Amino acid sequence: MSIGRYICVASFLVMALSAGASAQSSEPPPTPPPVLNDEQLLSKYVWSTLGADGIVHATLVSGYDQWRANPEDWGSRWDGYAKRWASEFAASAIGSTTKYAVAHWEHQDPSFVRCSCTGFGPRLQHALASPFIARRRNGRSAFSLATVAGLTAENVIPAATWYPAPRGTRDGLAHAAAGIGAKMAFDVFKEFVIPPRKKSGR
Repeated sequence: MSIGRYICVASFLVMALSAGASAQSSEPPPTPPPVLNDEQLLSKYVWSTLGADGIVHATLVSGYDQWRANPEDWGSRWDGYAKRWASEFAASAIGSTTKYAVAHWEHQDPSFVRCSCTGFGPRLQHALASPFIARRRNGRSAFSLATVAGLTAENVIPAATWYPAPRGTRDGLAHAAAGIGAKMAFDVFKEFVIPPRKKSGR
């Protein structure tokens, strides 16, 4: 399991917990955004997979892997970077496709939303549970496998197929677990650090 991912997770948690501890408890809870319908979820899926979001994500992650020479078998030349970029882009597409396919099948919106509660404890609990929670069409929260299924497919399929040895399903599952931990940490970061969007008065 990558030490870099542990460092990223720890960094996000430290920043988020520090911000949460200093937040004022009198701040009113935000109003949850509307639940995305099937058309909006499809648009979000296409943009995050094939649009700028997917391209930037693949570029950053493959650049980090190139710097670490991971996997070593792909070397450190430009052709190695091309393999890493294509691999990361394909893996992200597999993960996004799985996530939104499960969400569509469950009629749920797996997008992260800030907690409508107050207090550090409830908000932290909400953020940590977010990868396993989605909203139904009526706005109510429900258990969801969409995000976890997406992260699992994104890591297991490449490790069990086109990644060079000694990768395999077990290694993919380990990376998937790290990915879920990183998602939890980033949701904590979004809950406490990233300010909510203010609605226009117009």
